[in-house]
Amino acid sequence: MISVYQAEHIVLNSVKSAPIEIVPLSQANGRLLREPIRSDRDQPSFDKALMDGIAIHSSSYEKGVREFPIEKTVAAGDKPYKLKNPAYCVEIMTGAVLPSGCNAVIPMEQVGIEGDNASLKGWTLVKPRQNISFKGADSKKGQMLIKDPCRLLTPHISILASVGKTKVKVSSIPNIAIISTGDELVEIDKQPKDYQTRLSNSHTLKSLIEGSGLAKGTIFHYPDDKKRLLKGVGQNLKDFDMLILSGGVSMGQFDYVPEVLKELGIKELFHKVAQKPGKPFWFGNSRTGKAVFALPGNPVSTQICAYRFVIPFLKKTAGIKVTQELVQLSQVPQKPGDNTEFIPVKISEKNGTRFAQPIQIGGSGDFAALADADGFIEYDQNQKSLWPYFSWRV
Repeated sequence: MISVYQAEHIVLNSVKSAPIEIVPLSQANGRLLREPIRSDRDQPSFDKALMDGIAIHSSSYEKGVREFPIEKTVAAGDKPYKLKNPAYCVEIMTGAVLPSGCNAVIPMEQVGIEGDNASLKGWTLVKPRQNISFKGADSKKGQMLIKDPCRLLTPHISILASVGKTKVKVSSIPNIAIISTGDELVEIDKQPKDYQTRLSNSHTLKSLIEGSGLAKGTIFHYPDDKKRLLKGVGQNLKDFDMLILSGGVSMGQFDYVPEVLKELGIKELFHKVAQKPGKPFWFGNSRTGKAVFALPGNPVSTQICAYRFVIPFLKKTAGIKVTQELVQLSQVPQKPGDNTEFIPVKISEKNGTRFAQPIQIGGSGDFAALADADGFIEYDQNQKSLWPYFSWRV
């Protein structure tokens, strides 16, 4: 049996970078950018008024002029205009091209307009270059705007749109078969008998991987029948980029998963990890390099193994750096034995330090208790004051 850290090393070292695909900008949100983005022109591409008001040359103000005939009105999108008389002004709208011959914009709140004349209010001060964004002030043509790899969020989408990227290179999203095994499982829209359980793990895993934006999932359920399991999982192996199984990996008479995976030519990289919960965790690779995660079927074990191992695997596949957050404990649990323990916690913050408060849980089947937690910590004998924390928010 291997340690959690050995298991993590094996899982992450088996990662192959996801291939690149090109998607429309409308589908790029949350995806991992796989190309550098540079400005296609100066931003802004012209000297731009930042406020509604009047544009003047500040030398007129310096000479004592406080009233300006309005020579022209320009709006955003109008062609550039040249001020003909430096003693005049141009009424200008936010985003419009600053007329040549002008070097200051005075906000409308500081101006009184009567007919075709604008007069400055007595307390108005004017300085050259005020309320103007000059050409190239934000970025120059060819300047790097987004480095890859980068998880595309709303501000990045704004930049992509501003440089005309209608299509974007991103990491492809793997299609994952989410497979639950067991005769005791029934669909969630069915009324289970007392000895049956609703098929919750599959929906949990689908929610996690799709909510992360790292993969797509399709749910399958097979009974504890070796022939049907061989046929179903074998087909899933052909049709999908990756498999996640839940249940059937322990030592029971009907736990066929390890045997079936071996017969399908999937190489076992480890089976059983010194952790609680989730000890029977199995991981391997197919002949073509497809990852196969076989998670214990108890709901808490399934969720914690998925957060601790599957999500980091998917992040690294996409090119996202895998990091761990460390927290302090507000209450130190009883020292664990040889196994690493995953303990659900509630997170609080005091003076800039994050603290984790362990919550009570009734075992690896008590998934309802997880709703009261913010995530879980990884706790073992080797740690002293800080513990790795894994949030439910991926």
